[in-house]
Amino acid sequence: MINKSIQLMKQIGTPLSDPAEAAVENKELYTFAFKNNIELLYLSKLKEMGKLNELEDEYNMLKRREHDTLKTINRLATVLDKHNIEHAFTKTLRPYSGTPNDIDCLYLGSLDDYEKAGDIMQTEDYRLTAPNDMQYEFFDELADDEFSELKSGGRFYIDFYRELAADHMPYMDSGILINQRIDAAIEGYDEPVKVFKKEHEMIILSLHSIVMHRIIPLEVIYTYSYYLAEMNDDEIISLWNETKANHAEIAMRTVLTTMNILYSEAFNSIPDKLQLLLSLSGIHKSEAKNFVNSDHHMPHIVNLSTFVTSVFGLLRGKRSRQGFIKELFHMLNPVFAVEVIYHMISKKYAIKHSEHV
Repeated sequence: MINKSIQLMKQIGTPLSDPAEAAVENKELYTFAFKNNIELLYLSKLKEMGKLNELEDEYNMLKRREHDTLKTINRLATVLDKHNIEHAFTKTLRPYSGTPNDIDCLYLGSLDDYEKAGDIMQTEDYRLTAPNDMQYEFFDELADDEFSELKSGGRFYIDFYRELAADHMPYMDSGILINQRIDAAIEGYDEPVKVFKKEHEMIILSLHSIVMHRIIPLEVIYTYSYYLAEMNDDEIISLWNETKANHAEIAMRTVLTTMNILYSEAFNSIPDKLQLLLSLSGIHKSEAKNFVNSDHHMPHIVNLSTFVTSVFGLLRGKRSRQGFIKELFHMLNPVFAVEVIYHMISKKYAIKHSEHV
């Protein structure tokens, strides 16, 4: 049986490796690409090759969804700028065409004013649908759509983060991130929006994948590939230095190990830029074995031990230590403790809560 992860990469190619075989329109492959959140990348390749036929309706639907996502991002950025609310978009705008599950925006003002920022958003026609200590979930009520608890279609739903955190434990320090923003153009709009530099977005993605979800989709592999293609050697070395400064070595090493095996299987070679980064990070040996034993299945569920060591690595940072202590305090509640442990060990939970919708 042909491995769909390898088959997709061979047909789509990456900015670091040309396609190894001709792209073929296949509904099963499309479904697999959707699960890995690279469905628009796959369909765009088919369209480019003149092979998009039965899946053209899906392509058109996804392009409309992408358009609506950018519209929602533009409106949100305009509202936040209007009220001088410091922020940046993350895990949302990819370096290729894509459709995120929702729009992730990190609040970067004073934590004491986070609740006030949420109140302001509600005056601007954002419906607060799921508030908690670390994030507000909003629905854009000016959107041409109806609210769904399943967030179907994703494009009008916003996660407005107080901090980037797993429960009560921040995995990135907002005090560092606020100085790592750049302007990014979005198609169809004159005003740029705030995002993070490539290096920091890659670190965020690795920690989000390993610490938040215990799962690595092809979406992360492709985002890494696009960003690495844009980097020179000095920038790659800087990326690893920033990874160490943010205590994310294990998470990054895990992503790179998965990426290394996929490139080897799909293209029979490792791109020079990936080799350079791997020479700095090293291979995560137990995770490499885990991935090979899974027959290179993507999304890849990482070992529980990888999750645990990643969390303990983060505790070298002050914000993570403070949050970890708060998490332990909340775990004195047995119901909360059981939920946390279940989320940590359950592969079913990891799969369900990382599904593309």
